Amino acid sequence: MSEDHGSGLSRLLDDFERDSGIRASAIVSRDGLVMASKLPAGIDEDTVAANAARILFLGEATGKELSRGNLTQVLLAYDDGSIALSGAGPYAAVMALVDKESKLESGAVLFAIKTLANKVQSLLEG
Repeated sequence: MSEDHGSGLSRLLDDFERDSGIRASAIVSRDGLVMASKLPAGIDEDTVAANAARILFLGEATGKELSRGNLTQVLLAYDDGSIALSGAGPYAAVMALVDKESKLESGAVLFAIKTLANKVQSLLEG
């Protein structure tokens, strides 16, 4: 588990996981650094953070090129679960790992992660 690099970010992740039932999440900087993390042991958090930032960057660039407006969220679906990503203002992004067994529907996950992203953005800009 990473050190909390911003005031209150770990607390936001604790609240998010408690309220949503999601068991793994992270807040990363837009340049791919871990700001706070509740990822499982054994995960290379630096690689995950860099990849999450890269995915958001590519999604934003693609949307801009195709005149789709601002990217709000990304949901990556895999055989064993999903990864949800959302930008959290100009400085950060949030991600959550959703287990395949999770009872959360993708709409509920996306709503929960967007709510977390808004709280992160408010904390960092406030």
